[in-house]
Amino acid sequence: MITASTVREPTKTLREKSADSFQAALAAVLTAGLEDALQAGDHPKAVALINRGFAEGNPQLGCDLLCRAIAVVGAARTWTVQLAPLSRIHQRSAPPSEQAEELSARVP
Repeated sequence: MITASTVREPTKTLREKSADSFQAALAAVLTAGLEDALQAGDHPKAVALINRGFAEGNPQLGCDLLCRAIAVVGAARTWTVQLAPLSRIHQRSAPPSEQAEELSARVP
């Protein structure tokens, strides 16, 4: 029988710890930037920071930033933001010569 005291949470991998650390740092930077932009009335910059929260962070970060902007400015303002797809795959681009070879290999 397993008791609550003997059950351990799985240890996070270094990659998971790094991702958590990155997300926390990104959230802090974007939140500070958003606050500055909202205080200055710079709505285009605020929208850019919110978009970055969705694109580089996660959906929750983008939503938190958007909610903060709405709370400060009000719901009467129309906010147009871009949502990043949930399944992004970060890949390094191949050098142009390799891309040309790859494209020519696909074309019959």
